[in-house]
Amino acid sequence: MSTLSELTSKADYIASKNSHLKSHWRTYQNSLTQAITQLNVQINHAFSYGEEQDLRFTLFNHFIISIHLSDDFYSQELVYSLNMAHGDEQPDFRTFSHATLNEQGWVDSTVDIKDKRAVLEHYLNKISAIYDCLFHSLETNQPVYPALEKLLTRR
Repeated sequence: MSTLSELTSKADYIASKNSHLKSHWRTYQNSLTQAITQLNVQINHAFSYGEEQDLRFTLFNHFIISIHLSDDFYSQELVYSLNMAHGDEQPDFRTFSHATLNEQGWVDSTVDIKDKRAVLEHYLNKISAIYDCLFHSLETNQPVYPALEKLLTRR
């Protein structure tokens, strides 16, 4: 049986680790938001306020991308999802990519979360399939949502 001292020590360790991860998450959010809002080129991409703990961007004033930590306690998994709801429908976010935010403050062990340019490049690589799908649909005069559905089903 654990003593109060042992439980307190474990509780402090758990709280400290979780707080440290949340701090990394906030740094990632800030780096990505600042990098996108400071872009000198137009990618039709705007920051929008999300619900609860996610970060959201709106593409072409229509498509909403959400990034959040997985719902598990102390999850290091970043989840990238696209809202597939039409018009006034309830949000229907579908995952299209994942990344890992480690204890050292790196995404996928290659991107320093304090390096805004690197965070932006990583993010743009994650969402490039969405842009490719939209471009191809418009270029071939095909409906966008079925193409996005197909893209998200393959992932």
